[in-house]
Amino acid sequence: MQKRLDARIEKWGQSLNSDDFQWTWRGRKLKPAKREEVCDIFQDVVDEMYQLAIKNRARLGPEEQKLLSNRSLFIEKLGYENNRVNTQMGFDCYLR
Repeated sequence: MQKRLDARIEKWGQSLNSDDFQWTWRGRKLKPAKREEVCDIFQDVVDEMYQLAIKNRARLGPEEQKLLSNRSLFIEKLGYENNRVNTQMGFDCYLR
């Protein structure tokens, strides 16, 4: 999952230019539309992982199968506390 996420963020980052940033009191920040794109990448990867887990439910142990009944627990097990992703880019994303 991490490789998939890293590759998508890297590809997305290569398309950035100076117009994608705005000046604030704290320096340059991504414009809201670009922040949303980053959050969409995280959401897409989590959605893919969840769908793969559901598809392969029969291969999972009983504990892992219980996680699939509660999407928030599944997201937490991926390492995102309270469905929140710290992007380390000055903003957080909230997963659904």
